[in-house]
Amino acid sequence: MRYDISTVITNLDPQYADGEDAKMVIRNVFEGLFCYDEEGKAVPAAAESYGISADGLVYTFQLREGMHWSDEAQTPITANDFEFALKRLYNRDYQSPFADDFLCLKNAQAILGGSMPPSALGVKATGTYTLEITLEYPAPQLPELLCSTAAMPCNEVFFTETKGRYGLSADMLLYNGPFYVRLWEPEEYIQLRKSDDYRAPQETYPARVTLSVTDGQEHLRRFQSGKTDAAVLSYDELQQLRTQQINYEQFEDTVWVMVFNQRVPFLENRNARKALAGAVNHAAFAPLLGNDLIDSATFLPPSLTIYSESYRKLAGFTREGSYRPKEAKESWARALQEAGEPPVLTLLTAEGSSHPMTAGAVQKSWRDDLALVVNMEQHPLDELSALVQDGQYQIAILPMRPASSRPEEMLADFRSGSGRNLAGYQSKTYDALLERAEKARGKEELLAACKEAEELLYQDAVLVPLYYQTSYYVTPKKVSGIYFSPFAGEISFQKAVKK
Repeated sequence: MRYDISTVITNLDPQYADGEDAKMVIRNVFEGLFCYDEEGKAVPAAAESYGISADGLVYTFQLREGMHWSDEAQTPITANDFEFALKRLYNRDYQSPFADDFLCLKNAQAILGGSMPPSALGVKATGTYTLEITLEYPAPQLPELLCSTAAMPCNEVFFTETKGRYGLSADMLLYNGPFYVRLWEPEEYIQLRKSDDYRAPQETYPARVTLSVTDGQEHLRRFQSGKTDAAVLSYDELQQLRTQQINYEQFEDTVWVMVFNQRVPFLENRNARKALAGAVNHAAFAPLLGNDLIDSATFLPPSLTIYSESYRKLAGFTREGSYRPKEAKESWARALQEAGEPPVLTLLTAEGSSHPMTAGAVQKSWRDDLALVVNMEQHPLDELSALVQDGQYQIAILPMRPASSRPEEMLADFRSGSGRNLAGYQSKTYDALLERAEKARGKEELLAACKEAEELLYQDAVLVPLYYQTSYYVTPKKVSGIYFSPFAGEISFQKAVKK
């Protein structure tokens, strides 16, 4: 199997690697306690069975026996490997960006606050193949959390022997999934090979999967010429394949938003952000959008669900009055009084498609409504993502994709202090709403907390939703069995077949 990726992968440490392509590789070379089935449901994987206490606070997992790591000694995989992995998330010297996702684990919050050591985390191997996880509060979403790459096992002895290089090269990892990394040239490719060490009911079909690092603009051409066996394309690119024999799936899986960097002193001012957000006129750029982009004033995309129901249908697709030029002018006047004259501001956006035209329409709205001139810079998407991740921006238009089907997990990207909080947003009220969502019992309670949290992002002008994007996952007719999902990093090659 052959597939193109767009980013240079330099780290495959499951507890720390935080890029979509890296996560995709990790999901194919590791296996967690749970995984997603073809219907998107969390099902046992390395866990053979599990039980839940009557109060919902203690989960006991029984691992499949006979599993072993990919080393020559065929070291058995035990409950200790999962205990060590989860406790690594809370390393005091270098906290994982996924630590916030597991705050339901007993003592996790206290460990993050520094009042307890990582060893106090509510995860314990009570037997060679028995793992016990104790929660701070009932969390029915735990099986989904255990599907994440951050919950993949890690052998402590091997980890210690790598002396700080764990996950940085193929020989600095042990694998327990259907594939292992055979070759890894970060600037060129990663080659996966079928693992003879993998023990699972599901058979692995491909002998080899080659992931080539190429410019995203080249993915269509390479697919057309038969150099790859699958591709993720835009609507316009899909139309160029009308004469070819293909299969495709489509997911409305991405939302493009405008984010304000609150680490910039002027943009730390709430009135400044409210003015800029209130002067964004969707009607000015909606006619400019491509066929795979749908104007939207709401943040959380349609792929998210609450108790198997679409969150967007439950919460509503529309938000009235997001364009408020009069109020924007009033907020701008208050901002100038409170924060002084603004610095020279620059809006970053991605190259190609409709993104620069959208940014130009926003520039015009700000000039017309606020008498504000803002510069614009276009960057390749990978460069834009790197700049935003490093905090080297003031205002940016960027894509966001959910990592799972849970709306509360995507909302948690803006939790105070989170490593994924690109905006630098700090709000005790927002954090409390996230905690309410995580502790919610029942659909209505969860829906109410998520709706309030989403609304607070708008009220505090943390971001401005612009449009949803549909992605098209394409294979030739002769290829089948590749599992695609609308969630970041969810591509599985285990059952892929090429005629």
